[in-house]
Order: sequence, then structure tokens, then C-alpha cells
Amino acid sequence: MKQFKVFWTRDVLSKLANRQYVLINLLEAPVLAFIMAFFLRYYRTGHGTLGEYVFRHNENLPQFLFISVIVALFLGLTVSAEEIIRDRRILQRERFLSLSRSSYILSKVAIMFGISAVQTLLFTVVGTLMLGIEGMTLVHWAVLFSASCFANMLGLNVSASFNSAKVIYILIPVLIIPQLLFSGIIVKFDKLHPWFANERSVPWIGNVMASRWAYEAMAVTQFTSNAYERNFYAFDQRMKTANWKKDLWVRELKNHSQEVRRQINGEGKAADIGYRLDLIRNEVAQEQVSVKGFTFPDLDQLTPATVTIPVLDELDAALQTLTLHYRSKYQNAEREKEKRIASLTATPAARAAYFALIDGHRNENLADVLTNKNDVNVIVEYDGSLVQKSDPIYLDPARGGLFDGHFYAPTKLFLGFRLGTLWANILVIWGMTMFFYLTLQIDLFPRLLKRFSGAPKAAK
Repeated sequence: MKQFKVFWTRDVLSKLANRQYVLINLLEAPVLAFIMAFFLRYYRTGHGTLGEYVFRHNENLPQFLFISVIVALFLGLTVSAEEIIRDRRILQRERFLSLSRSSYILSKVAIMFGISAVQTLLFTVVGTLMLGIEGMTLVHWAVLFSASCFANMLGLNVSASFNSAKVIYILIPVLIIPQLLFSGIIVKFDKLHPWFANERSVPWIGNVMASRWAYEAMAVTQFTSNAYERNFYAFDQRMKTANWKKDLWVRELKNHSQEVRRQINGEGKAADIGYRLDLIRNEVAQEQVSVKGFTFPDLDQLTPATVTIPVLDELDAALQTLTLHYRSKYQNAEREKEKRIASLTATPAARAAYFALIDGHRNENLADVLTNKNDVNVIVEYDGSLVQKSDPIYLDPARGGLFDGHFYAPTKLFLGFRLGTLWANILVIWGMTMFFYLTLQIDLFPRLLKRFSGAPKAAK
């Protein structure tokens, strides 16, 4: 502990003595936030428009959230990338004093985290004030601070691994570009190369990117937890789920059932009956688990060898029962939502406050992104099952763990517990941060570089 205090005090005094360093680190984040927010503060002008800024209609909010994450990663990397290499001569002079490497590393981490806390706080305060993002300052700061700390640890590992500052700054874009490409924003995860694309969940290459976890946490929380949406999210979730089931899911299963029926009757084109029956059987089996009281006794008969027209008739009847179930579920949720709206708009003053709540807290473009509104594929077949592509923000993962959920999932499963996406994603980011802290402590990357390239090992 004593050595940690010595290292920490020496480093802090050294940084405070450099006025340019202090000034740049204090001004960089709020200036970037001001520039971003100024140019992204969109509103319509001209005849027939209000001519004033309304948060609800700002079409650039998703872009602001994503760029904020990249800025946090960039600031975290640049502030830490030269920290260890800059101390090389001092470390060489002190090599024979048996000073604790752990204390030295810990002092660096503490200082970097402190700088990141201040930078991301200044960035968040300026950005949210200028764009009128209400009630989310603490959430945005927590996510951006976590992302910046991850970048701090990544930067310290880079700084400990190379002997040239030029090489380090060449590497920074190399480290940032994958965070852009595999974040799920620039290119959707299901539109990547088929080796990596996944229709049901985020592929592994996205799961190792801090940008994916940070942006998703900010976007999902911004949508689900704002002061307006908290009143209606539970109703909308039930309505969207029921609507997809009764209008799309049932329709697809009926289409497959009809194709099998045609083949049994010797009509139509040749089709893979085995594939169709496997898909129907998998989907109906899952429905028996998720819908209380629903059973289909002839499930085992849905095979090419045993399927018959009467079995398909029973299947169609079961699907009709599910349609009625989801129709009732939708109508109940709709009535409850309308009742809530009526209570919030009972008087003219309340009605005005209601619309002010919408304008000040809900963002339409973010809602379009998180509901996948502009994607024509609302249901796809993947790996023998039907996958919902519409309204991912309302779809809770039914199985798997932290790394098995779809993008924009409102919750994650972790050790059998369901966590909100904000806390689950922050947990993952800090897990990645701890991983790089451990690699720094054991000097992993310098040792690997020495082994595979024959390059001199960076000074300890």
C-alpha cells in the first residue's frame, strides 16, 4: 500500500505539473460533446413547422449514442496508451529497488479511471443538456465510464507491449475500427459474412466488442426506462408479442402444414416434408412450455412416417386455439393501455402534460431502430425454427446466457436470473476490463510478442 501511494502521488504530481496535459484532458470531452450535440440537434424549420427543437423528433439520437460510445473508447485509449512506455527510463532506474509491479500497475489504473470518470461525466452532462435527454445522465455516464475504463486497460496493455510511441498510435485506429464494424450499428449482425452471421443471437465476434455492449445498454435503457415509456412498456410488450404470434408465427406454421398436406395428397411441387415437420414440431413443443394449459397430444405424430391428414387437422385446430389465445392477450393489454392513457389525459392540463411527456422523453427514430421498423424480414427460418426479427426490444430471451441473447434484448439471462440489459451489459464490460487488468499484471502480451516475434521485451 505504501508503494502504491508513492507511485500514485508521483504520477499525479507529474500530470498536474503539465498544464497542457490537464487542460486538454479537461476540455477534450466537453468540447467534443458540444460539437457533436450541436450538429446532431436536429429539428425542422420553415413553413408549417414548429421551428423549435423537440427531443421526440430528433432523428439523430441513435447516432449520438453510438458516437458517444466510440468517443469514450477513443478517450480511454489515448489517455492511457503512452502511460507505461513514458515511464520506461524511470522503471529501468528503479529495477534494482525491488519495487512492486502490482502497486505500480494499480496506481496507473486508479489514475486512468479517475481521469475517465471526469471526462465521461463532462461529456455526458454537456451532451444530455444540449440534446434535451432527460433523466438519463447517470445511466449514460455509467455506461460511458465503463467503456472508457475498458479502453484504459486495453491502452495500458498496448503501452506495456511495444517499445515505440509511434507504433502505439498506429495501433489505436486498428483497435477502434473493429469496435465500429462489429458493433451491430454500421453492419447488422445478421448481414455479416455467413461464417459469422447469426439470425437468432449476436455472433461471437460482436460479443467481444465493448462497443456492442455499451451502445446496446444505452439505447435499450433510453427506450425502456424513460419517464414516458415506463407507463406503457409492459402493455406494449404483451401487445407486440401477441401480435407477432397470431399474425405471423401462426401463419408460417399453417403454410408449412398446408405444404405437407399437399404432399400427402400428391399435389404441388416436391417439398422437404421432414424439414417442415421438424420445424412445426419444434415450434409447437416450445409453445407447450411457454403457454400454460396448451397441449398438442399428437406432437409425436409429426414425422414423415406417421403424419396423416387427421393429424394435420388437429394441428390446424391447435393453431386456431393459439390464435384466439393471443388475440385475447392482445385485446386485454390494449384495454389496459387505453385505460392508462385515459387516466393520464383526464383533464386538459393533464392532456397537455401527457403530450409534453411524450415530446420530452420518447424519441421516434430510436423507437424505429429498436423495433426494427424498417426491416422487411419480420420472421425468418433459422436452424429449424422461426425467429422473430420485428420488435426485438420487446422480446425477452427465453434461453441461453449473457452471450446468447439477440441484439436490443430488454433483459439477459445470467446464472438462471433475468437481469436488465443495462446492468447485464455493464457487468460484461467490467468483466472484459478485469480480463485486461489480469493480462497487464502477468505481463501477458509482452511475453507473447517476445515469443512470437523475437522482439525485445518491454521494460517492467
